[in-house]
Amino acid sequence: MMFTYMCRTCGCSFRSRDFGNIERFIEPCILLLLSKGSSHGYGLMEDLKKHCGEKVDIGGLYRTLRRMERDGWVKSDWEKNKSGPDRRTYTITSEGKDFLKSATSSLTRTDKLIHRFLEGYQKSQTV
Repeated sequence: MMFTYMCRTCGCSFRSRDFGNIERFIEPCILLLLSKGSSHGYGLMEDLKKHCGEKVDIGGLYRTLRRMERDGWVKSDWEKNKSGPDRRTYTITSEGKDFLKSATSSLTRTDKLIHRFLEGYQKSQTV
């Protein structure tokens, strides 16, 4: 997660220096999971941690899913559940598949840049 802070010197805002996170990485992760099959919120939450390394709270996940539904990347339907309450089930749309392809391409470029940077750093440390 990225946070914005106020600079103590001039009052300008700046982002935290946590470079280990990719902003909005959860969206392509959700789409990847849904490309394998429809799922409900709690199933997605468990799978995000297991398959993508993303730990999210359920409220944040549902807000993200609602935004993704407004963007046309996922659709939801209510599934009747005989043994408990009905569940909202999410499915990837064709627009979601297009976005997933675009995000994958972008992440591949980012991965190459990061690897190049890390190789350069490691070489500079052996000198």
